[in-house]
Amino acid sequence: MKYNMLNCGGCRSCELACSFHHTGKFEPSVSSLIVIDKEDLRGFTIELLEKSEDDRFACDGCEGLEEPLCIEWCKQKDDLEKYLADFMKKKNKK
Repeated sequence: MKYNMLNCGGCRSCELACSFHHTGKFEPSVSSLIVIDKEDLRGFTIELLEKSEDDRFACDGCEGLEEPLCIEWCKQKDDLEKYLADFMKKKNKK
């Protein structure tokens, strides 16, 4: 699922944190959260993966942690927290 984060600065800390959650390494290429440049528009698009694809893991919302790592390290924490909650609700309905 994709979400437009107008205030995202594209630092990609969320991708690093997500990859660390899944592998114990900072390896954004396996992250279940992908930051996509919108080129001509403000902000970035954030994609959260519902299922594993290629080397990437499905987003589990950092199950077992009090706060997901992507949110903990995001400078736009409120926006990402809202999108992740929506994602998990939709994912769990399936």
